[in-house]
Amino acid sequence: MEKNELRSKLKEKPAEPGVYIFRKEEVPLYVGKAVDIRDRLRSYTDPRTVQIEKMVEKADRLDHRTTQDEKEALLLEANLIKKYQPKYNIRLKDGKSYPVIEITSHKFPGINATRDPNEDSTVFGPFTEMRRVENAIKAVRDIYGVRGCSDRKFSGRDRPCLDYQMGICSAPCVGKISEKEYREKVEKTKQFFQDSSSNLLEEIEQKMSKASEEKRFERAGTLRDYIDDLKNLRGNKKIRDTGVKHVLAVNPKLDRIGLVVVEKNSIKDKRFYRLNEQAESRLEALEAFVKQFYATDNLPEQITTQVEIEDPDIRSWLEDEGVSFGEPEHGRDRILLESAEKTSEKTENSKMEKLEEILGLEINRIECFDVSHTGGKKVVGSNIVFEDDKPLKKDYRRKKLVEKNDDYDNMYELLKWRAKRSIEGRDKRKEPDLILIDGGRGQLNAAARAMRETGWSKPVFAIVKPDDDILGLHKNPEIPEDVKTVLSAARDESHRFAVNYHSSRRDKIESVLEEIEGIGEEKRKELMEEYSLSELRELSKEELTDIEGIGPKLAEKIKKNI
Repeated sequence: MEKNELRSKLKEKPAEPGVYIFRKEEVPLYVGKAVDIRDRLRSYTDPRTVQIEKMVEKADRLDHRTTQDEKEALLLEANLIKKYQPKYNIRLKDGKSYPVIEITSHKFPGINATRDPNEDSTVFGPFTEMRRVENAIKAVRDIYGVRGCSDRKFSGRDRPCLDYQMGICSAPCVGKISEKEYREKVEKTKQFFQDSSSNLLEEIEQKMSKASEEKRFERAGTLRDYIDDLKNLRGNKKIRDTGVKHVLAVNPKLDRIGLVVVEKNSIKDKRFYRLNEQAESRLEALEAFVKQFYATDNLPEQITTQVEIEDPDIRSWLEDEGVSFGEPEHGRDRILLESAEKTSEKTENSKMEKLEEILGLEINRIECFDVSHTGGKKVVGSNIVFEDDKPLKKDYRRKKLVEKNDDYDNMYELLKWRAKRSIEGRDKRKEPDLILIDGGRGQLNAAARAMRETGWSKPVFAIVKPDDDILGLHKNPEIPEDVKTVLSAARDESHRFAVNYHSSRRDKIESVLEEIEGIGEEKRKELMEEYSLSELRELSKEELTDIEGIGPKLAEKIKKNI
C-alpha cells in the first residue's frame, strides 16, 4: 500500500475508539487499537520501524471496528490477535481470548458466554471476566426469558426443559411464546448490551420493589444482585484483595517472559512463556504479554515488571480492575525480579517444543483418542487433552458409540463426532494443534477419513504398540525416545480414560437398574445407552422426569436407589 493510498483511506475512517486491521487480501497482517482510529492510522504514513514499514507495503486493505471505549478496544485487539495470529504482531504463544456475549442467528436466538463466537452471531464485548459475563446473562435470561440452550437441544423438544420451570426461559422450543414476542425480548436484550442506559435496569428495579412489598425478600435480593452484576459488567474501580503477586521479566533475546507467582509472601510457581518472535524492546514484549496473558480470569493483586507499563489503555484497565503495578519498590521485589529474569532465560525446551521442531508444526495442544468395548458391547470413546506436556483434565470428553465390533469404524465415528462438533461451533474448547490416535494404520486411516469428510483439517498421527512407533498418513516421522514420551503418556491417558468409562457403563449401571421396580427392560437399555451410573446420579428429580417414560414416582425411586 502506497503512502498516498493510505492517506486517501484515512478520510473514510472514524475519529472514534476501536481497532484497525491491515490485510493482504483476506489475510490479517497486523491488528492495532486506537483511541482515535483516524488519528492513529495517520502515523503509519511515516512508520516508526522497518517491520511496520514492510507490513504497510504488503497490505492492500485496511479494515476497522469501532468500540464503546478505549478499554473495549484493548480487549478486542487482544482477541483478534489470538484469533488471526497476524504475522506482524508480537503474540504470546497460546494466548487466551477474552469472553464475549453471543446472541445466535437462529430463528429463535439464544444467548451464551463464549471466547469463540460464530461468525454469523451478534457479539457484544469483549469483557474482562467470564464470571461477570455469566452473571449478566443470567440476569437478562431471568427478566426476558431468552433461551440459553444449544440449537441441537432446542430442536425436537416436545415439552419445556427445567429452565422454563425455573423461570429463566420462555420455552420458544414448544411454542410457549410467539416468534414476534420472543424477537421483541431479544431486541431488548441487544439494546441493553449496546447501550447500558436502556430500560432493563429500570424493569429490574420495579420488580425488586414489588418483591419487597410482597415480602419476597429472597427474590428481591436476587434482583438487587442482578443490578450490581449488570452495572459491573464492563468493570468498576475496586480493591483487589487476592494476596497474589505476579513478577514479570523479559529475557535478553526479547522472546520469552519469565513469571514468578507469589502468594502470601511465598513463591508458588515459576514458569516461562514464549512470544512468537523477538520484540523491539522490553516494554513492547511486556505490554503484549500483559494484555494477552490476562485474558483469563486470573488477574493478581499486584504486577511487578522490569520497566514501567506506558500504554495508557493498559494502565487504565489495570487500575479499573484494582491491580497495582509498576517497577520493584523494595529489596524483596528486586530479588523476585531477578528470579523472574532467570526463569525467562531458561533454554530447556519442553517435549512439545522439541516435537514442533521435528514435525515442523506449532504444537501447544494435543488431543488423543481411543475406543474401548467388550466384543462390540458398551462401546465408548475417549478424547483427552495434553498442554505443556501435561494432561488438561477439565477438557477431557467421552462419547458413547453405536455398539459394533469394528475398531476402525468405531474410531471413524469418534473422530466424526469430534470434527462435526468443531465445524458446527458446538465444541467451545480450544482447537488442537495435533491429533493422536491410539491404534495402527487402520485406525489412523479411519480417523483421517472422518476428518476429511467433515472438512476438519488437522495434522493426525497414530501411536502403535508395542514399540510406540509413530505413524503418519504419508510417511512415518522418526521421533527420539525422549520426545516420544509425551505422545506415549497421552496415549496411555486416553486408554485409561476410555477403559474406566467402559467399565463403569458395563459393570455398574445395569445391575443397579435391575433392582429398581418400575424400570422395564426397554427403559433400562435406553438409560444404559444414554448414561453412565455417575451421570445418572448427578441428575435431579426434575431432570429425571424430563426423560420420556419417567414420572415423579419413578424418579423418586431412582434417586433413592442409585
